[in-house]
Amino acid sequence: MAILKLRPRKEKEAPKGKHISEILEEKWVGARSEIFALIQAKEAEIRKKTNEERARAERIIEDAKGEAAAIKRKAALEDIGRDVYDRIINSAREEVERIEKSTAEEVERVKQQGEKNLSAAVDFIVECVISAAPSKE
Repeated sequence: MAILKLRPRKEKEAPKGKHISEILEEKWVGARSEIFALIQAKEAEIRKKTNEERARAERIIEDAKGEAAAIKRKAALEDIGRDVYDRIINSAREEVERIEKSTAEEVERVKQQGEKNLSAAVDFIVECVISAAPSKE
């Protein structure tokens, strides 16, 4: 059997003047401040993106409001145009009815006058034909 000899352990010496707890405290504080700085940077990045998206959303809303107003104006103009069109068509129909009625009355009046003067007109035409015909003597 072989006998193993153990070497004495060398103890690591802490830097002089600082206790191990102070060293750990410095490392932990350094790590804490680095993490805090990273959190602040991430928070600033997220805030920036949020503000950009909010501005983008506001632009989209404003564009939509403008489009809605344009559509509303167009619809109002179409309604006004429809009203004007309907008035013009109704006016034209009324005018056509008046003209048809007036024409029918005029035709009836001329017809009645012609019937009154029919015998006088026939007598006049016969007289003209007889007087224009050569005599057979």
